[in-house]
Amino acid sequence: MMRVTLLSALCAGSLGFNVISSPVTKLASASRTSTIRAELVAPEGWQSVDESLWSPDKKADMRIEGGSTLKTFQMPAHAERVQYVLQSPSNRPVKARVELWIGPIRSVHELIYDCMNGASFPVKGTLKFKKVQPVLKIMTDGSYEFPLECGVFVPSPEESKKIGDTTEAMFYNAPMKERVQGGSTIDNKGGAIRTFEIDPRWEKTQVMVWSKDVGKKSLKTNIEILQGPNNAKQHLNLRCGGSTQPFHAVINTPGAGWMIRCNSKKYLEDGLFEIAVAPYGKVLEDNPQDDVIVGGGF
Repeated sequence: MMRVTLLSALCAGSLGFNVISSPVTKLASASRTSTIRAELVAPEGWQSVDESLWSPDKKADMRIEGGSTLKTFQMPAHAERVQYVLQSPSNRPVKARVELWIGPIRSVHELIYDCMNGASFPVKGTLKFKKVQPVLKIMTDGSYEFPLECGVFVPSPEESKKIGDTTEAMFYNAPMKERVQGGSTIDNKGGAIRTFEIDPRWEKTQVMVWSKDVGKKSLKTNIEILQGPNNAKQHLNLRCGGSTQPFHAVINTPGAGWMIRCNSKKYLEDGLFEIAVAPYGKVLEDNPQDDVIVGGGF
């Protein structure tokens, strides 16, 4: 695994950075919105992903101040995959934007991350791309009072293959998986909505979005991670290249009452993709049922 380090440079009022690779010792219906609730599948027989996918040495050790601060990372020639983690340095809201650029005018990946508590609910993303040395950009849309912490990691070719095999196995064997169709071009209605109830025993959950087997088109989706009705803890606004760019994310879902909800923001003719949901790491033996109170209490 290759760890990203930075060289600082001041560029157009923003902070520009290049990557130097160095070894690390550790490794629906067209006319209206369709809603389908995925049934909860118990994880018996499901082999959760080894947590080495995100080993302890992969930490968010770079700080991005609020406002217009920007960090860029040039991918090495061998790279076909990048991992990044986003969080806040304290229990505060965080707003971040991640983009992958090929050349000066073509952006092939965008993730807008909005979270009410970036320390408790970080997002860890793994993104594949073509070997064209793209540039990864990370910035925060928040004010100066709400900075962002991030970490960027470029796997070696050997680790990249292992990550690819692991995430692909998860995608095809996940206990919950659904197709998500785009909406109508006539009345500008939204696309299909898919909802996944998370088992209370899953402290961490992995989500993978891919269109390889359903048209190989680019995709746009909102992914909401809620605890209780309409209590969104995290919001991921994702735009990705589709078949050549599977996106995998690990999120924290401790306790009971968690739900993942996503939709397609594209049109019926060009908006089909698949989303897979599974536990990540250790699955608890007991069901924590008293962590969430829905409605008022006396």
